[in-house]
Amino acid sequence: MNDFDKLIDDIEQEAVAEGPGAVAELRALDTRFRLAAELLAARTSAHMTQKELAVRSGVQQAEISKIERGEVVPKVSTMDRLLTPLGHRLAVVEDHDPVAA
Repeated sequence: MNDFDKLIDDIEQEAVAEGPGAVAELRALDTRFRLAAELLAARTSAHMTQKELAVRSGVQQAEISKIERGEVVPKVSTMDRLLTPLGHRLAVVEDHDPVAA
């Protein structure tokens, strides 16, 4: 386990110790940044700039930047508009590493 993994583990344990509210808050942050990371990974693997994605998706480049930085949580319809030109789609998947509730 590297230092970052240890930090994440410590944060998860702290949230569990603080109670359900802290766990819910941690899950919300995890979701926000996971969406940001997935969009960024899909865009870069498609060798597309934010500006190119904006043209193809109809979503403003500034909004794409905010999403990729985790500053905003996009609507499902916005994510769909962004992922379609990248050859991706949203999906519900089993959580193999859930934060303890």
